[in-house]
Amino acid sequence: MKEYPYEIKEYYSPGLNSLKRVYTKHPNFNGNTRLIYELIFDHWNAKFGYAWPTLYELARESGLSISGVKTQIQTLIKLDLIAQKKADVNGRKNNVYYLNRPVATLEEFYRKFPDVREKAEAKLRRIDDEERADKLRWGGGKEVEVVPEKDDGVESWF
Repeated sequence: MKEYPYEIKEYYSPGLNSLKRVYTKHPNFNGNTRLIYELIFDHWNAKFGYAWPTLYELARESGLSISGVKTQIQTLIKLDLIAQKKADVNGRKNNVYYLNRPVATLEEFYRKFPDVREKAEAKLRRIDDEERADKLRWGGGKEVEVVPEKDDGVESWF
């Protein structure tokens, strides 16, 4: 069982790794996109097979403006993470959202969005270059090695 830095006394909803580590490679995806996806996910109703939060609910819950929510919904549709349809919900027409399973790996992601690969890989190379430059600077001209402190997947500088 995973340990946490403090006792969690409220409902904890885990986030999908693909939204934290794969979709972030798309230039239109950001933290607000993930937030709206996760809020729609929270509103999903198993009986109906879709979610139907209003734009106002999503705005209140996320802290975004109505136009900001609409922008993020359009991004989610573009990235094929949700489908939006109109349905009769409780006697009135409302947007409903069907959740699509995100791709789980970078290879799947680049197959789905081939136009993103070049820019995303260039950005990763810039980050790698910056890391190498910092290691040289911190090591006085000699590259400093990164040694994991413990087997938790988090690297530490030594």
